[in-house]
Amino acid sequence: MAGKIFINYRRDDSIAVAGRLHDRLAEAFGRDNLFMDVDNIPVGINFEDYLNNQVAQCDAVLSVIGPNWLNAKDETNQRRLDKSDDFVAIEIAAALARNILVIPVLVDSTHMPNASELPASLKPLALRNAIQVRNTNFGSDAEQLITKMREALALGRRIQGPEPLQSSLIAAFLFNIAMFLIAVGIFFILSGNNAGVSEAWAAAVPFSWVARRTLDRDESVRMFGLVVSVLGLLAVAALIVSGQFFGVGLFDQAVQSWSAMIGIMFIVSALFFGQDRQWKTDTEEMLKPTWWYMGLGLFGFMMMMMPTWMILNRLTGRQDAALALACVQLLVLGVCYLQYRKALAANPAPSPS
Repeated sequence: MAGKIFINYRRDDSIAVAGRLHDRLAEAFGRDNLFMDVDNIPVGINFEDYLNNQVAQCDAVLSVIGPNWLNAKDETNQRRLDKSDDFVAIEIAAALARNILVIPVLVDSTHMPNASELPASLKPLALRNAIQVRNTNFGSDAEQLITKMREALALGRRIQGPEPLQSSLIAAFLFNIAMFLIAVGIFFILSGNNAGVSEAWAAAVPFSWVARRTLDRDESVRMFGLVVSVLGLLAVAALIVSGQFFGVGLFDQAVQSWSAMIGIMFIVSALFFGQDRQWKTDTEEMLKPTWWYMGLGLFGFMMMMMPTWMILNRLTGRQDAALALACVQLLVLGVCYLQYRKALAANPAPSPS
């Protein structure tokens, strides 16, 4: 249902404010478009599956955070957010995994939790813009919240990250460039070139970092990804034209010719990070390839990594070094593919109505 809103709160922390928000939102959006209480869960079913399904049907989740929200503990003195059966954590984690609009609602003077204070599944919550609702100024604060929600819901779509297949492939490419640079650094260690080690490994750091954030479909990495892609493209271009224009003759003509494939991947990466429109694709239309389609894609992707094997082989003079790099890169690609499948599972296509 378009515009459905899930109100997430902890009873012993913010039940009063959550109740007032429910009543005010019911006036603005309709009571049928709200889901609030775990008391609505039918008996005898898996509550985690039920909550995940409820969250999946929503276009926005309000996370009401009061003064005791972060450090609330159970009867065993364990923090509730860290428990696997905590309703509050389950609901927020489900929304974040689906890239649903999550709005932290801070009660009175409550501060937004830092990522370091949250369990792994909730860390992205720390990056969401929050809005404050004060008991002493509830009317105007609630109106401001409703206005901002209308603006977001009027777009007719959820605020999402980039399409998982694209982000997984780009992340795999950048990770594999990082693996190549690390392998070059190892060669420099064996050859006693300390300056080369520092340069190779320093170059691997931004590729690894951007790849990690891209795999998480974190839009904040776009500018860094664009810079890394452009610098990588310039490095490949220098390798390709070195023999023709500079007379350097790095490696041989075969390496220079095959390196054009790496250049193409850097161009694709730059376009991916540099697109003007918001990183989003309707998850209902995401590509779910068959095994043979994905197999062909993986094979083609690995062929584009061939220049890195050739360069390492020319540097070391050992085919087993190139083979080891290819195996590591294949493992990286497998990890990224599993992340892609996980993203698909978190965004199931709706059943035909």
